[in-house]
Amino acid sequence: MEKPIEKLKDNLSKSLESKGSLHVVITMHPCPDPDCIGSAYGMKRIISHMFPESKITIVYSGEVSHPQNKTMLNVLNFQPTHIVEIDKDLSDKIVCKEFADAYICVDTLPERSAIPNAEYLFVVDHHKGDTDNAKIKDLRPVGSASSIVWEYMSQIGLELEKNSEEDSNVATALLVGIKTDTCDLVTDIVGDLDFEAYKSLIGVTDQKYLAKIVNYPIPPYHFELRRRLDQDDHVIQENGIFIGGIGYITPAKRDALPSIAEERARVEGIDTSFIVAIVGDNLEVSVRSSGLSIDVDKICKKIFGKNNAGGKMGSGAARIPMGAFSVKEEDIETQNDAWEFSRKLWFARILKEMAEHR
Repeated sequence: MEKPIEKLKDNLSKSLESKGSLHVVITMHPCPDPDCIGSAYGMKRIISHMFPESKITIVYSGEVSHPQNKTMLNVLNFQPTHIVEIDKDLSDKIVCKEFADAYICVDTLPERSAIPNAEYLFVVDHHKGDTDNAKIKDLRPVGSASSIVWEYMSQIGLELEKNSEEDSNVATALLVGIKTDTCDLVTDIVGDLDFEAYKSLIGVTDQKYLAKIVNYPIPPYHFELRRRLDQDDHVIQENGIFIGGIGYITPAKRDALPSIAEERARVEGIDTSFIVAIVGDNLEVSVRSSGLSIDVDKICKKIFGKNNAGGKMGSGAARIPMGAFSVKEEDIETQNDAWEFSRKLWFARILKEMAEHR
Protein backbone atom coordinates (compact mmCIF):
# COMPACT_ATOMS: atom_id res chain seq x y z
CA MET A 1 0.00 0.00 0.00
CA GLU A 2 1.31 3.44 -0.94
CA LYS A 3 2.31 5.47 2.12
CA PRO A 4 0.63 8.87 2.77
CA ILE A 5 3.86 10.77 2.16
CA GLU A 6 4.31 8.98 -1.17
CA LYS A 7 0.75 9.90 -2.17
CA LEU A 8 1.49 13.50 -1.27
CA LYS A 9 4.64 13.50 -3.37
CA ASP A 10 2.80 12.03 -6.36
CA ASN A 11 0.03 14.64 -6.16
CA LEU A 12 2.44 17.55 -5.76
CA SER A 13 4.50 16.25 -8.70
CA LYS A 14 1.42 16.28 -10.92
CA SER A 15 0.57 19.80 -9.83
CA LEU A 16 4.11 20.95 -10.57
CA GLU A 17 4.06 19.33 -14.01
CA SER A 18 0.75 20.92 -14.97
CA LYS A 19 1.49 24.44 -13.69
CA GLY A 20 5.26 24.70 -13.93
CA SER A 21 5.55 25.99 -10.36
CA LEU A 22 4.46 24.87 -6.91
CA HIS A 23 3.14 26.91 -4.00
CA VAL A 24 2.18 24.92 -0.92
CA VAL A 25 0.40 26.39 2.10
CA ILE A 26 0.76 24.60 5.44
CA THR A 27 -1.96 25.60 7.91
CA MET A 28 -1.76 25.28 11.66
CA HIS A 29 -4.47 25.67 14.25
CA PRO A 30 -5.22 29.30 15.19
CA CYS A 31 -2.89 29.47 18.23
CA PRO A 32 -0.12 26.98 17.39
CA ASP A 33 1.59 25.06 20.20
CA PRO A 34 5.01 23.33 20.02
CA ASP A 35 3.72 20.16 18.37
CA CYS A 36 1.89 22.18 15.75
CA ILE A 37 4.93 24.39 15.14
CA GLY A 38 7.28 21.41 14.99
CA SER A 39 5.13 19.41 12.59
CA ALA A 40 4.56 22.45 10.34
CA TYR A 41 8.26 23.21 9.97
CA GLY A 42 9.00 19.52 9.63
CA MET A 43 6.56 19.32 6.72
CA LYS A 44 8.12 22.43 5.20
CA ARG A 45 11.54 20.76 5.33
CA ILE A 46 10.12 17.62 3.71
CA ILE A 47 8.49 19.50 0.85
CA SER A 48 11.59 21.62 0.22
CA HIS A 49 13.59 18.38 0.11
CA MET A 50 11.25 16.79 -2.44
CA PHE A 51 10.69 19.99 -4.45
CA PRO A 52 13.63 22.38 -3.91
CA GLU A 53 12.14 25.14 -6.11
CA SER A 54 8.75 25.18 -4.40
CA LYS A 55 7.34 28.08 -2.42
CA ILE A 56 6.04 27.16 1.03
CA THR A 57 3.95 29.37 3.32
CA ILE A 58 3.09 28.41 6.91
CA VAL A 59 -0.10 30.11 8.10
CA TYR A 60 -1.87 30.67 11.42
CA SER A 61 -4.87 32.86 12.17
CA GLY A 62 -4.94 33.51 15.93
CA GLU A 63 -2.28 34.64 18.34
CA VAL A 64 0.91 33.03 19.60
CA SER A 65 0.55 34.06 23.22
CA HIS A 66 2.04 31.29 25.35
CA PRO A 67 5.56 32.31 26.45
CA GLN A 68 7.00 28.91 25.53
CA ASN A 69 5.56 29.12 22.02
CA LYS A 70 6.86 32.66 21.60
CA THR A 71 10.27 31.59 22.86
CA MET A 72 10.31 28.64 20.48
CA LEU A 73 9.60 30.81 17.42
CA ASN A 74 12.13 33.45 18.47
CA VAL A 75 14.95 31.07 19.39
CA LEU A 76 14.59 28.95 16.25
CA ASN A 77 14.01 32.02 14.05
CA PHE A 78 10.75 30.62 12.71
CA GLN A 79 8.43 33.20 11.20
CA PRO A 80 5.00 31.79 10.31
CA THR A 81 2.65 34.08 8.43
CA HIS A 82 -0.50 35.44 10.01
CA ILE A 83 -3.46 35.19 7.69
CA VAL A 84 -4.10 38.94 7.76
CA GLU A 85 -0.65 39.46 6.24
CA ILE A 86 -1.82 37.55 3.18
CA ASP A 87 -5.48 38.41 2.74
CA LYS A 88 -8.11 38.87 5.41
CA ASP A 89 -10.58 37.15 3.07
CA LEU A 90 -8.39 34.11 2.42
CA SER A 91 -11.04 31.86 3.98
CA ASP A 92 -13.09 32.32 0.80
CA LYS A 93 -12.79 29.21 -1.37
CA ILE A 94 -12.23 31.10 -4.63
CA VAL A 95 -9.42 33.16 -3.14
CA CYS A 96 -7.91 29.99 -1.66
CA LYS A 97 -7.73 28.32 -5.05
CA GLU A 98 -6.05 31.36 -6.55
CA PHE A 99 -3.54 31.70 -3.72
CA ALA A 100 -1.92 28.26 -3.59
CA ASP A 101 -1.58 25.02 -5.53
CA ALA A 102 -2.02 22.78 -2.49
CA TYR A 103 -3.07 23.04 1.13
CA ILE A 104 -1.67 20.85 3.91
CA CYS A 105 -3.04 20.83 7.47
CA VAL A 106 -0.95 19.72 10.47
CA ASP A 107 -1.82 18.79 14.08
CA THR A 108 -5.49 19.64 13.61
CA LEU A 109 -8.34 19.07 11.19
CA PRO A 110 -8.95 21.47 8.28
CA GLU A 111 -12.21 22.67 9.82
CA ARG A 112 -10.29 23.92 12.88
CA SER A 113 -7.29 25.28 11.03
CA ALA A 114 -6.23 28.78 10.05
CA ILE A 115 -8.01 28.47 6.68
CA PRO A 116 -11.02 26.21 7.32
CA ASN A 117 -12.63 26.59 3.90
CA ALA A 118 -9.70 25.73 1.67
CA GLU A 119 -9.79 22.46 -0.27
CA TYR A 120 -7.09 20.36 1.36
CA LEU A 121 -4.79 17.92 -0.34
CA PHE A 122 -3.29 16.48 2.84
CA VAL A 123 -3.91 16.38 6.58
CA VAL A 124 -1.80 14.82 9.33
CA ASP A 125 -3.09 14.73 12.91
CA HIS A 126 -2.87 12.58 16.04
CA HIS A 127 -6.07 13.70 17.80
CA LYS A 128 -9.48 12.06 17.76
CA GLY A 129 -11.68 13.07 14.86
CA ASP A 130 -12.08 12.80 11.11
CA THR A 131 -12.66 15.05 8.12
CA ASP A 132 -14.04 14.83 4.61
CA ASN A 133 -12.03 17.85 3.52
CA ALA A 134 -8.76 16.20 2.52
CA LYS A 135 -7.78 14.06 -0.45
CA ILE A 136 -5.08 12.29 1.61
CA LYS A 137 -5.46 11.71 5.36
CA ASP A 138 -3.05 10.41 7.96
CA LEU A 139 -4.95 10.42 11.24
CA ARG A 140 -3.66 8.10 13.95
CA PRO A 141 -3.57 7.95 17.76
CA VAL A 142 0.09 8.49 18.53
CA GLY A 143 1.71 10.83 21.04
CA SER A 144 2.36 13.73 18.69
CA ALA A 145 2.03 14.90 15.11
CA SER A 146 5.75 15.67 15.18
CA SER A 147 6.48 11.95 15.52
CA ILE A 148 4.48 11.20 12.37
CA VAL A 149 6.30 13.95 10.46
CA TRP A 150 9.64 12.49 11.60
CA GLU A 151 8.49 9.14 10.22
CA TYR A 152 7.83 10.77 6.84
CA MET A 153 11.43 11.98 6.82
CA SER A 154 12.65 8.44 7.43
CA GLN A 155 10.42 7.07 4.69
CA ILE A 156 11.75 9.46 2.03
CA GLY A 157 15.38 9.15 3.14
CA LEU A 158 15.69 12.67 4.53
CA GLU A 159 18.36 12.74 7.24
CA LEU A 160 18.59 15.94 9.27
CA GLU A 161 22.19 17.09 9.71
CA LYS A 162 23.60 18.43 12.99
CA ASN A 163 25.92 20.86 11.19
CA SER A 164 23.03 22.43 9.26
CA GLU A 165 21.39 25.27 11.18
CA GLU A 166 18.07 24.72 9.39
CA ASP A 167 18.09 20.98 10.06
CA SER A 168 19.11 21.44 13.68
CA ASN A 169 16.32 23.97 14.22
CA VAL A 170 13.75 21.65 12.62
CA ALA A 171 14.97 18.74 14.76
CA THR A 172 14.74 20.88 17.88
CA ALA A 173 11.20 21.95 17.00
CA LEU A 174 10.10 18.36 16.38
CA LEU A 175 11.66 17.21 19.65
CA VAL A 176 9.96 19.99 21.65
CA GLY A 177 6.69 19.06 19.95
CA ILE A 178 7.06 15.45 21.10
CA LYS A 179 8.14 16.49 24.63
CA THR A 180 5.21 18.80 25.23
CA ASP A 181 2.42 16.72 23.68
CA THR A 182 3.52 13.52 25.41
CA CYS A 183 4.47 15.14 28.76
CA ASP A 184 7.99 13.78 28.28
CA LEU A 185 6.83 10.45 26.84
CA VAL A 186 4.44 9.42 29.61
CA THR A 187 0.93 9.99 28.19
CA ASP A 188 -1.29 6.99 27.57
CA ILE A 189 -1.07 7.10 23.76
CA VAL A 190 2.72 7.22 23.57
CA GLY A 191 4.01 4.41 21.36
CA ASP A 192 7.14 3.06 19.74
CA LEU A 193 7.00 5.75 17.04
CA ASP A 194 7.29 8.54 19.60
CA PHE A 195 10.27 6.88 21.31
CA GLU A 196 11.99 6.21 17.98
CA ALA A 197 11.47 9.79 16.81
CA TYR A 198 12.72 11.23 20.09
CA LYS A 199 15.82 9.03 20.07
CA SER A 200 16.66 9.96 16.49
CA LEU A 201 16.07 13.70 16.90
CA ILE A 202 17.97 14.20 20.15
CA GLY A 203 21.30 13.77 18.37
CA VAL A 204 20.53 16.59 15.91
CA THR A 205 18.86 18.94 18.38
CA ASP A 206 20.57 22.15 19.44
CA GLN A 207 20.88 21.62 23.20
CA LYS A 208 21.30 25.32 24.00
CA TYR A 209 18.16 26.21 22.07
CA LEU A 210 16.31 23.31 23.67
CA ALA A 211 17.23 24.54 27.15
CA LYS A 212 16.02 28.06 26.34
CA ILE A 213 12.67 26.75 25.07
CA VAL A 214 12.11 24.36 27.97
CA ASN A 215 13.10 27.02 30.54
CA TYR A 216 11.08 29.80 28.91
CA PRO A 217 10.59 33.06 30.85
CA ILE A 218 7.26 33.43 32.69
CA PRO A 219 5.56 36.83 32.15
CA PRO A 220 4.67 38.78 35.34
CA TYR A 221 0.96 38.86 34.41
CA HIS A 222 0.77 35.10 35.04
CA PHE A 223 1.20 35.77 38.74
CA GLU A 224 -1.33 38.62 38.71
CA LEU A 225 -3.93 36.35 37.12
CA ARG A 226 -3.21 33.61 39.67
CA ARG A 227 -4.00 36.10 42.44
CA ARG A 228 -7.48 36.58 41.01
CA LEU A 229 -8.31 33.08 42.19
CA ASP A 230 -8.07 34.39 45.74
CA GLN A 231 -11.08 36.65 45.22
CA ASP A 232 -14.47 35.74 46.67
CA ASP A 233 -16.60 33.43 44.51
CA HIS A 234 -13.84 32.96 41.93
CA VAL A 235 -13.21 29.36 43.00
CA ILE A 236 -15.25 26.24 43.68
CA GLN A 237 -13.57 23.09 44.94
CA GLU A 238 -15.39 19.87 45.76
CA ASN A 239 -15.12 16.12 45.15
CA GLY A 240 -11.69 16.43 43.55
CA ILE A 241 -12.84 19.13 41.11
CA PHE A 242 -11.34 22.62 41.01
CA ILE A 243 -13.11 25.37 39.05
CA GLY A 244 -11.43 28.75 38.95
CA GLY A 245 -12.31 31.96 37.17
CA ILE A 246 -9.98 34.80 36.28
CA GLY A 247 -12.51 37.17 34.73
CA TYR A 248 -12.04 39.22 31.59
CA ILE A 249 -8.56 39.17 29.99
CA THR A 250 -7.09 40.22 26.66
CA PRO A 251 -6.16 37.57 24.06
CA ALA A 252 -2.48 38.33 24.68
CA LYS A 253 -2.82 36.81 28.17
CA ARG A 254 -4.83 33.69 27.30
CA ASP A 255 -1.73 31.51 27.59
CA ALA A 256 -2.02 31.73 31.37
CA LEU A 257 -5.14 29.54 31.36
CA PRO A 258 -3.48 26.15 30.61
CA SER A 259 -0.56 26.95 32.93
CA ILE A 260 -2.88 27.67 35.85
CA ALA A 261 -5.05 24.64 35.04
CA GLU A 262 -1.97 22.40 35.03
CA GLU A 263 -0.86 23.69 38.43
CA ARG A 264 -4.26 23.29 40.06
CA ALA A 265 -4.69 19.75 38.74
CA ARG A 266 -1.51 18.78 40.58
CA VAL A 267 -2.68 20.03 43.97
CA GLU A 268 -3.22 17.21 46.46
CA GLY A 269 -6.86 16.16 46.56
CA ILE A 270 -7.66 17.53 43.10
CA ASP A 271 -7.74 15.38 39.97
CA THR A 272 -9.49 17.71 37.50
CA SER A 273 -9.27 21.48 37.09
CA PHE A 274 -11.22 23.95 34.96
CA ILE A 275 -9.92 27.50 34.51
CA VAL A 276 -12.48 29.86 32.97
CA ALA A 277 -12.09 33.37 31.53
CA ILE A 278 -13.61 35.74 29.00
CA VAL A 279 -10.90 36.26 26.39
CA GLY A 280 -11.66 38.95 23.86
CA ASP A 281 -14.83 37.88 22.06
CA ASN A 282 -14.93 34.36 23.53
CA LEU A 283 -15.44 32.51 26.77
CA GLU A 284 -12.47 30.16 27.07
CA VAL A 285 -11.81 27.21 29.34
CA SER A 286 -8.65 25.18 29.93
CA VAL A 287 -9.02 21.71 31.43
CA ARG A 288 -6.44 19.39 32.98
CA SER A 289 -7.09 16.01 34.61
CA SER A 290 -5.11 13.19 36.14
CA GLY A 291 -8.22 11.05 36.72
CA LEU A 292 -7.89 7.75 34.87
CA SER A 293 -11.66 7.49 34.47
CA ILE A 294 -12.03 11.03 33.11
CA ASP A 295 -12.60 11.23 29.35
CA VAL A 296 -11.60 14.88 28.92
CA ASP A 297 -12.58 15.04 25.25
CA LYS A 298 -16.06 13.67 25.92
CA ILE A 299 -16.64 15.90 28.95
CA CYS A 300 -15.49 19.07 27.18
CA LYS A 301 -17.74 18.44 24.20
CA LYS A 302 -20.72 17.61 26.39
CA ILE A 303 -20.38 20.70 28.58
CA PHE A 304 -19.31 23.26 26.00
CA GLY A 305 -20.54 21.80 22.70
CA LYS A 306 -18.78 19.52 20.23
CA ASN A 307 -18.02 22.41 17.87
CA ASN A 308 -16.54 24.53 20.64
CA ALA A 309 -14.39 22.09 22.58
CA GLY A 310 -12.20 19.03 22.50
CA GLY A 311 -9.35 17.28 24.22
CA LYS A 312 -7.25 14.21 24.75
CA MET A 313 -6.20 12.14 27.73
CA GLY A 314 -5.39 14.59 30.52
CA SER A 315 -6.10 17.89 28.81
CA GLY A 316 -8.76 19.81 26.93
CA ALA A 317 -10.00 23.27 26.04
CA ALA A 318 -13.10 25.14 24.96
CA ARG A 319 -13.68 28.38 23.09
CA ILE A 320 -17.29 29.60 23.03
CA PRO A 321 -18.00 32.63 20.80
CA MET A 322 -19.98 35.28 22.65
CA GLY A 323 -21.29 36.80 19.45
CA ALA A 324 -23.68 39.69 20.09
CA PHE A 325 -22.91 39.36 23.81
CA SER A 326 -19.23 40.20 23.33
CA VAL A 327 -18.05 42.85 25.80
CA LYS A 328 -14.59 43.44 24.33
CA GLU A 329 -15.37 47.05 23.49
CA GLU A 330 -17.42 47.77 26.61
CA ASP A 331 -16.39 49.58 29.80
CA ILE A 332 -14.92 47.72 32.78
CA GLU A 333 -18.21 47.70 34.70
CA THR A 334 -20.02 46.01 31.82
CA GLN A 335 -17.19 43.51 31.39
CA ASN A 336 -17.41 42.67 35.08
CA ASP A 337 -21.18 42.20 34.86
CA ALA A 338 -20.78 39.88 31.86
CA TRP A 339 -18.14 37.92 33.75
CA GLU A 340 -20.34 37.47 36.83
CA PHE A 341 -23.16 36.06 34.71
CA SER A 342 -20.80 33.80 32.74
CA ARG A 343 -19.08 32.58 35.90
CA LYS A 344 -22.30 31.54 37.61
CA LEU A 345 -23.70 29.91 34.47
CA TRP A 346 -20.65 27.87 33.51
CA PHE A 347 -19.52 26.97 37.01
CA ALA A 348 -22.98 25.44 37.60
CA ARG A 349 -22.90 23.54 34.30
CA ILE A 350 -19.43 22.18 34.97
CA LEU A 351 -20.36 21.01 38.46
CA LYS A 352 -23.56 19.36 37.23
CA GLU A 353 -21.81 17.43 34.45
CA MET A 354 -18.89 16.36 36.61
CA ALA A 355 -21.27 15.10 39.32
CA GLU A 356 -23.08 12.97 36.75
CA HIS A 357 -19.80 11.77 35.22
CA ARG A 358 -18.53 10.47 38.56
